[in-house]
Amino acid sequence: MNTDTMFIKVNNEINFCGKVIGYEIEYNEFSLPYEIQPTKGEHDFNNCEGCKKTLKELTQRLTQRFEGTYKEGAKPFPFCCPIHSKLVKQKYFNRQDFVNVPEMVARKIIYTINHIKNNHYKEGYYKEITEYVQYTIDSFGKMPETEPLYLSDYFLYVIDILQQIKDINQRRKNELLKYFEAFINPSVKGSNTDFNILIDMYQKWLNIFPFEISFFADLKPKFEKQLPIFKGTERNKYSGKQTFIIHTKSSLVNYLLNLTNDIITQINTTSLHEKGLLSEPQKIKLELIINERKNKLKQGYVNNSKDEGQQFRKIIKEWYADEKKFIDEITPHLKGLKPKQLKSNLTDKTRLIDYRFQTIFPDSVNELYKLLNDQILIKTNEEHFVWAFGIGEDKPTDFKPIVWCGENTLLAYLIDKICQNRNKWKVAEMIFGVKGLRQSLTNCKSNPRGKELIDDIITEIG
Repeated sequence: MNTDTMFIKVNNEINFCGKVIGYEIEYNEFSLPYEIQPTKGEHDFNNCEGCKKTLKELTQRLTQRFEGTYKEGAKPFPFCCPIHSKLVKQKYFNRQDFVNVPEMVARKIIYTINHIKNNHYKEGYYKEITEYVQYTIDSFGKMPETEPLYLSDYFLYVIDILQQIKDINQRRKNELLKYFEAFINPSVKGSNTDFNILIDMYQKWLNIFPFEISFFADLKPKFEKQLPIFKGTERNKYSGKQTFIIHTKSSLVNYLLNLTNDIITQINTTSLHEKGLLSEPQKIKLELIINERKNKLKQGYVNNSKDEGQQFRKIIKEWYADEKKFIDEITPHLKGLKPKQLKSNLTDKTRLIDYRFQTIFPDSVNELYKLLNDQILIKTNEEHFVWAFGIGEDKPTDFKPIVWCGENTLLAYLIDKICQNRNKWKVAEMIFGVKGLRQSLTNCKSNPRGKELIDDIITEIG
């Protein structure tokens, strides 16, 4: 392919997990059209009087369009429209390079119809035909700001001729027509490959899947490092071109549904029991109860009653019922916790143990870290933070005090809100490397916005 000029424009940021991972690139190119090879088969356009007649007519029509003689007031290429008119000002453009395009496009239409006639009855007809069409489309070259010259005419003529062919199975013909019509009217495809839409969809799946449950927890880092936007690669047998196949929104949804099914059918309490790994069934039951409630809260409450007052009342009534059900389900499991566990947790003198965090909201410390880190209130790594709040098993060998970047009054307010440890002030001063935290608590009233920020963070994790 003869590529003379490329145009690259950087557009929107692409974000994933709160970080910019790339940018949308708008890529334009000017390249000249080129000839393609016809395929061989039982039907031969060279010996078909109908094909030869159609080729002659198409060449005549397209030539008249190129020269601006097909109707009164028409202008020759490139003065046929405002966008093409801009080409005359470009150094890379030479009208002489396009004088053979009308005849070339006419041949490509006949080649395509010839290929369809020789392959429509085969088992793999759709891939066979669409690969040749893609090879043909590529041969039209590129035009900046618009489609290649007479590409729409190619689609329209192929559609018109295809509709008239009688010896093609109607279902297969309809599938091929839909394929061609999608190029004329892109909305027919019903697909959206905008990167940000796909990333948002995957982020939504990451947030919904219950990675908080202990036997799924190890999977989350793996999936957070993946971004399944591409379905794979494909090589066109005619052009030899290797292309990445990008998910559409609907195909990504199907992929994630299948992935979800694979995970929950392969990793579950039954499989753990069979492998002898279900050592803490009571803890897992507690996790399941909690995560079921959290998922319902993420969905929120909606009521479609006509009366607004009735909407409010029914939402609150449903919430009451769910809260009672949650308390009824969770209470037996809280009572059944071993006192020895409580004692060992609450007597740890070196960490900010909070039994509510550790047992009822096992993922809260990690969420707290992310929220404080996003607000630039702390400087430390997640492993050190999690250990300091009593969730990690072993103390990191390189543990250093956590750097608090906000006012001490806010740190004191945070510790007072989330920690029940009797020694919390002493331990917090050691972990954060500050003094007088308990005294700082009395000065919180002077920073209402800071208190509001900490309250919002605590609400989000709990």
